[in-house]
Amino acid sequence: MTDDRPILGQPDTKRLCGVILAGGRSRRMGRDKAWLEIEGQPLLLRQIRLLQEVGLSEIGIAAGPADRPPLPSIPPEIPLLRDRFDGLGPLAGLEAGLGWSCSRNPMGWTLAVAVDLPGLSSEWLRRLLAQARPGMGCVPVHEGRLEPLAALYPNLAWPIAREHLEKRQASVQEFCRRGLEAGWMTSWELAPEDHRTLINWNAPSDWPPQRPDGRGAPGVNP
Repeated sequence: MTDDRPILGQPDTKRLCGVILAGGRSRRMGRDKAWLEIEGQPLLLRQIRLLQEVGLSEIGIAAGPADRPPLPSIPPEIPLLRDRFDGLGPLAGLEAGLGWSCSRNPMGWTLAVAVDLPGLSSEWLRRLLAQARPGMGCVPVHEGRLEPLAALYPNLAWPIAREHLEKRQASVQEFCRRGLEAGWMTSWELAPEDHRTLINWNAPSDWPPQRPDGRGAPGVNP
């Protein structure tokens, strides 16, 4: 008989590292998204706080290449993880995060979240963690589309991420699909109301948030 109970809860976060994907160039936004403020706080610092609220003590920032512009000031114990594969987007950041997390707990997990997801909440992240099963991560699915930039990955998938990048295969979607096919990832079908959680800020028209009357409301989560 298999044990289908969730295995990641508040007592088990010692097996879990958090990685914030913040290595993008923000070309469409025209300014560094890590610095965009919500409720008076840069997005990067907000994502750190959310990971801490779900009990993570090991958090790293996938900060892209070494020539990336400076990020908001972060606690000194949080490392900046640099891409080992240049120009290959979020999967390169995820690979760096998985490698760092694997060095701490090869049999553990990495909770990866993109920096530009202002709708994330600690409550939603706890629901994601509750989907984990032994040896498996979890990727949310909305209307048939995978959402790999707010997902849970098993650290054992690190060599697979490296293999993809060595072949210049940079799609995080394809990486997750491989995990679903091979059985080291499972999927979590989101309810319609969860879609708002994973809306990201990509272009200037996405930020600042808009109030119901249509006027800008900088720093206010709609």
